Amino acid sequence: MAERFLVKPSPGFTCGPRALLVLTEPDFRFFGKVFRFARRTRLFLSEVLYDERGVLLGPALGAPQVAMLLENLRTAGVREILLLGWAGALTSKIPLRSIFLSQKALALEGTSRLYFPRRRVFFPERNLFQKFKANLLRLGLPFKEGAVVSTDAPYREDEVFLEKYGRRYEAVDMETSAALAVGGALELSVVACHFISDRLTLAGRQTVSSRELRACREALIEPLRTFLEGE
Repeated sequence: MAERFLVKPSPGFTCGPRALLVLTEPDFRFFGKVFRFARRTRLFLSEVLYDERGVLLGPALGAPQVAMLLENLRTAGVREILLLGWAGALTSKIPLRSIFLSQKALALEGTSRLYFPRRRVFFPERNLFQKFKANLLRLGLPFKEGAVVSTDAPYREDEVFLEKYGRRYEAVDMETSAALAVGGALELSVVACHFISDRLTLAGRQTVSSRELRACREALIEPLRTFLEGE
């Protein structure tokens, strides 16, 4: 029997097929000035800029908000989603300020299990992942690939966490696994790209400056423009 959920998404707008979901407010403000959209609205806690090309929206924090946004984006007409956020490195192999593409994500958050009760590991949509990766290579932009672990509790990482997950996962965030899970359930193409904004070590947390993060944003203008224009 087909599933019949009691509440249906109602975004209040329609748009083109591509969405750039920007998780952090500084990144959203930056790209909102770079990529001009004709119309503006709000969706839950996020601002939405949209037109016939697609949509730029954010900020968003945590798995539940990302799930709500993806459900509504699908109803609005979106079929491809690029998630852009910050992640913390769990290993010295991933330099600070890196552009990081998630090859897979382990779900330690509570949202994804409501879409796939028996799965904990999720993957980006292959074709969109390869297309975005090819654009980075074409433009000569350095980047890293690896696995991310997504958690609901950003201040709970301790020595045990680092020892356990730092062996198999390169980065930690709060949203990627849920975005990939929801995308898979709704038949959306979803990929996740991060700026490595900090690193967890046994000695403490290493961070980068806002100026350094701005350089990361500027480096991604052209590949993000290419994505939004469907090239």
